[in-house]
Amino acid sequence: MTRILKEKLYCFVDESGQDTKGVLFLVTVVITNKISKEKIEKELLKIEDMIGKKIKWHGVSFEQRVDYLEAVLDIKEIKSSIFYSIYKTTKEYTSLTTYTIAKAIGVKAKKPYEATIIIDGLNEKERQRTKVGLRQLGVKYKKVRGIKDESSPLVRLADALAGFVRDYEEGQSYAKPIFNRFLVKKILTKLE
Repeated sequence: MTRILKEKLYCFVDESGQDTKGVLFLVTVVITNKISKEKIEKELLKIEDMIGKKIKWHGVSFEQRVDYLEAVLDIKEIKSSIFYSIYKTTKEYTSLTTYTIAKAIGVKAKKPYEATIIIDGLNEKERQRTKVGLRQLGVKYKKVRGIKDESSPLVRLADALAGFVRDYEEGQSYAKPIFNRFLVKKILTKLE
């Protein structure tokens, strides 16, 4: 009997908008395989060293934000790897995060897979709810865990892109031309 090898996917997830009390909530998911994950992490660490960005999106200057985004545009391995969903007038944060992860994996996974899902700031109660929701949505995962975004360059990328997409949605002038370049390079995919 032939054993089918599963693709190992890694999902890094962050959100923005809980501070709006449900007016705007968005979730960003970065999905990669093991080989690309290592290459992307190396590139992100180089970028962070170059611009001095190793903290949350809200904690960096405007210039650092732009420099970071411009450099991220040049990472070949992130093409078709970053997904986001936008929700309005809702406070169902855990459910919507879970749903966005499931939609993103559904787009990215092309063969049998198993995902490791890492979510910024996930507490134990939310982790259990997320695991149940993912199972109900048919997502095959190896593990789901929370992490602080300071500890992973890919979670910091998810955090930065959540902040950036929010800036774009809120009409900040710097965001539109850069956002359009992310779309043209097929880096960002909006999940409907």
